[in-house]
Amino acid sequence: MNNIIWVKIDNGNYYYLLTKLNDIGITLYDNKKFKDYLLIKVSLKDYERIQKYLVSYNTSIYDLTGFNKIKIYMKKYIIFLLASIISIFILFLANNIIFKIDIKTNNYDIQNLVLEALKNNGIKTLSLKMPHNKIEKIVANILDKNKDTLEWLEIEYDGLIMNVYVTEKNIPKEEDNYNYCHIVAKTDAKISNMNIYRGVALKEINDYVNKGDIILSGDISFNNEVKNQVCAQGEIYGEVWYKVKVTVPFNEYYIEYTGKKRYNFNVKINDDKYYILRSRIKNKKLEETNLYKLNDFEINFVKEKEYVNKIRKLTEEQAYDKAFNLAIEKIKLQLDENEDILVKKVLKKEVNDSTIYLEVFIVAKENIGEIKVIEEELNNDANNSQNSI
Repeated sequence: MNNIIWVKIDNGNYYYLLTKLNDIGITLYDNKKFKDYLLIKVSLKDYERIQKYLVSYNTSIYDLTGFNKIKIYMKKYIIFLLASIISIFILFLANNIIFKIDIKTNNYDIQNLVLEALKNNGIKTLSLKMPHNKIEKIVANILDKNKDTLEWLEIEYDGLIMNVYVTEKNIPKEEDNYNYCHIVAKTDAKISNMNIYRGVALKEINDYVNKGDIILSGDISFNNEVKNQVCAQGEIYGEVWYKVKVTVPFNEYYIEYTGKKRYNFNVKINDDKYYILRSRIKNKKLEETNLYKLNDFEINFVKEKEYVNKIRKLTEEQAYDKAFNLAIEKIKLQLDENEDILVKKVLKKEVNDSTIYLEVFIVAKENIGEIKVIEEELNNDANNSQNSI
């Protein structure tokens, strides 16, 4: 039945035409009568006979059946079918294969340690993704075997990439072994706290110091005479003052992701990129994952995330809050975990049609002490010793 087709014959005389077909030995599998034409279901071989003997009739293939119809559709939609198969394959890879393991640390030794530990647990590039419960067991196993090195470890998937967030054990550094040093103020401040381990305090809590003032001295004195010289050690915290200026416009431009995503591949040769599939997204953010690289030749997997540009008008209160928070954030960026902001106060506020301007006074608690190594005195001591010999 693979060679059965529907044939259209233009003729209004239905019964006469059926008689003619019977006379030339045509086998009819089905027929449908219409006003000006007749549809008959015959074999491809019989259709050739109809064209040979019924030359006065206008005949044409109306529709195919069976495998012939499938072949025609495949030829017509081959590009669509191939694109669909490739898309399904890419989605399978994106959902099930690890193409890259990204260890989130700048410590090269820690990177190698974690990669080796993951490999020993069956996780490596081009391997299948593991379920969450199995990942949790692997993380616990790695942390247990590296108690002295790793503090925290977390794994999450982002498409083809497996991100590994790691925090190494904070091992206190050995202090530099200087023979003679002071601790001085690295900025103008008011001393709020002192932890003295070695040396003599020349300042007290609540004293104001200028940059460069000696706070802890390495000179050990008795009866106003220097008996010994050491390297002063201690933690000095003080209140440091800032005046931060920030201008924020009322019109805030931002992008909003629509949730629409497309996947693609590109080939990079030197600085030129060639995309495999045509993108139909106008505004998009591209996230590339390198799959293969050899010198200046690269193959990358590309995730396209669609977004739209938007604008919103901030109220005066919203603009004020944004400017105030930006000022605080500027100072927070330079503080470590033991430092904090104590006071934040707006000194000046100016509003016009398009912007708001703030001057913010901020007091931060910071470690204000730094080591000042004294080399000149050591050299003088050495010279004096040589002269006395």
